[in-house]
Amino acid sequence: MIKPFENITIKYSPGMVQITCDDELKDYLDEKGNGALELSGYILEEYEKCQGKPLNITQDSLAIEILAHTYIDSFSRAISKAKTILPDVLEPSVEKLMENIRRHTGIIDCGEKQTDNNRWIWDMLTPYKGLIYGILGDRA
Repeated sequence: MIKPFENITIKYSPGMVQITCDDELKDYLDEKGNGALELSGYILEEYEKCQGKPLNITQDSLAIEILAHTYIDSFSRAISKAKTILPDVLEPSVEKLMENIRRHTGIIDCGEKQTDNNRWIWDMLTPYKGLIYGILGDRA
């Protein structure tokens, strides 16, 4: 059964979409049959309904950004949980780094080029979408 989008927190504003990277988003992506491509398509449709014009972001660029933020956030949380295997001297600096990462992944700011200075990163990765989606399987 495909999990609905309605539990994912998405905020629409001119030239920008903000997605909360929380358990709801991660649970959605973990559900077989769901993926960032489907979510991106939904977001782009809803944005156009809300704003009266299309968001100038491709579906692949948006999907790759969602995937990258989600899995970097999960990675940082896993590292934080693994602190028992770190030498005591490294623990504070590693935890500070992981907290900093989570501050940047908690809300996924997906903006058009003129609004989002990181859009070029996600656009640049779209030629590699086959590889990215292949690695992530159903989650893509």
